[in-house]
Amino acid sequence: MLIKALCDYYDVNEKKIEKSESEGFFSTQQVSFMIFLSKTGEITSILDIRKEEKVPAGKDKTKTIYKPTDIRLPKRSQKTGIDLNIIEHRPLYIFGLNYDKKNCIFTPNDDTHKAEKSHNIFVKGNLDFCDGIDSDIVVAYRNFLMKWEPAEQLENPHLIKIAKDYLSSYYCFALEGDERILLHKDEGILNKYVKQAKDNLDDQSTSVNSMCPIEGDHLPTARIHEKIKGIKGGNPVGSVLVGVKNSAFESYGKSQGYNSSISEIAMKKYTSVLNGLLADKNHHLYLEELTIVFFAIDTRDEDVSRIFAAMLSGTEESNLENGLSSMSREISQGRVGDVSALKTNEHLMFYVTGLTPNSSRISQKFIIKDDFGRILKNLSQHQKDLQIKEVSKQLPVWKLTKELVSPKSRDGNAPSSIISALFFSILNGTNYPVSLLETAVRRVKTDSDDDKSSFIKINDTRISIIKACLNRKARINNEKEEITMTLDQGNTNQAYLCGRLFAVLEFIQQRASGGGLNRTIKDAYFSSACVRPATVFPKLVMLAQHHLAKIDGAVYFEKMMGSIMASLNGEFPQTLSLDDQGKFIIGYYQQNNSLYTKKTETQD
Repeated sequence: MLIKALCDYYDVNEKKIEKSESEGFFSTQQVSFMIFLSKTGEITSILDIRKEEKVPAGKDKTKTIYKPTDIRLPKRSQKTGIDLNIIEHRPLYIFGLNYDKKNCIFTPNDDTHKAEKSHNIFVKGNLDFCDGIDSDIVVAYRNFLMKWEPAEQLENPHLIKIAKDYLSSYYCFALEGDERILLHKDEGILNKYVKQAKDNLDDQSTSVNSMCPIEGDHLPTARIHEKIKGIKGGNPVGSVLVGVKNSAFESYGKSQGYNSSISEIAMKKYTSVLNGLLADKNHHLYLEELTIVFFAIDTRDEDVSRIFAAMLSGTEESNLENGLSSMSREISQGRVGDVSALKTNEHLMFYVTGLTPNSSRISQKFIIKDDFGRILKNLSQHQKDLQIKEVSKQLPVWKLTKELVSPKSRDGNAPSSIISALFFSILNGTNYPVSLLETAVRRVKTDSDDDKSSFIKINDTRISIIKACLNRKARINNEKEEITMTLDQGNTNQAYLCGRLFAVLEFIQQRASGGGLNRTIKDAYFSSACVRPATVFPKLVMLAQHHLAKIDGAVYFEKMMGSIMASLNGEFPQTLSLDDQGKFIIGYYQQNNSLYTKKTETQD
């Protein structure tokens, strides 16, 4: 489904996708520095072309980063090891020098002679390629290749100036005095490169033809699929989405990509589109170890994808038209927006897929295909299910997943299986995964508050998750939704009542001690009371009698305890199921909020 959808996207947006890049001959590289060459081949300057950008750095703070410029260059070789590239952008190949950060010096030497070998193959290959092209920038480039001797450039002032960024940056070439005359845009270079690339492709082609399941015709089959770059945690040079390397996975005598029967045409389409989406911040986002890619097969793809990105990341998309921006805010607050603001068919097809890397290729964790209007309504319902206050801020998915991990965890990442299942349920409007409720309840029972924060164990986000799981399950099963946003004194669920009672008992203990306890009954008994109320509450109720004797307004609290226990019929449940444990936690949270946010009226 994904490959077909990407090819359909290509067909709809063909004019927006540069033809040469769609053929797989070019790729976008993030370039930091522009090397200016004189016509005689000397480096006259190296210009920093990174863009200054302000990014969030904590509450109400920002920091400045320097973002490289995206430049379209001839596609880098995908072979492992040292290999020839036309118009190289990597420092070892261009300059033939390593930079010793410890001693702050440039050196042409290393144990494997990689810098020397890389530079030599780069010089020879590019001199051969440039033969017969006589534009000013190519002449300067050719002279640079012939004159540059790495061993003689250890004190080059232009390299010393960028020493700290030397190895981590990519480079491009321009003619001295005019940054518009660029090597990678030279017409002679481009024409010759594209012709050679096509010739090489024809030379590599075979007579293996098969019925392409994407194009629906007998076409040459792609033996090796182009690599995809931009998957979080994946190989920096890219990974394949379709690939067969081991003979155990081959069938009918076919090897490598011939097993898939995907044609060269379809392969070029889907790889160019997917690489483009992964390079566009409005078409993908990262969540823990998962890379989420989304797009619409429609001319309004840009707008709807930006709305979707804003919904998931928790940001307000201020650059949208007024109607779209207003709809974005409504959805984030749990209200279904008017999809007519899209000025297009609300039934346009929208795709969302989750991708993760493994040792050899990209793994697709899930894919969702649905009307964009329905996805908007499901996103809105998701936010409504999470609400625990009349006015609540949007809870992005990344904030939910952070609460599923112990604060003592080393990597701080939730399992990708939970994240994938959570996404699937949000966008399809189905039950949240059981593992979501299990994990949230377990975190409440096992985590501990500390001196710096009293809201680790039970906080608004964890309560939102538990409430959403319970109410969505009840609604889908046509049951009464028992959990309201505030304290529900009419709720007679035994687990909810036990949670309320626990909050009252803790409040009484705190009042009796003057609020100076380092360890309350919540620290000692909360987990046990949440699972086996009958074994804990008799002891706690007896303890509360001693605390009541020390506080003013004891009668008021005795009546409150008595009212809750009367609803329990004087008996505590022996054990609580997972759902009931969630109700216990919410009962405790809502009763606790009521006790601390409202002035308690004591009665004699």
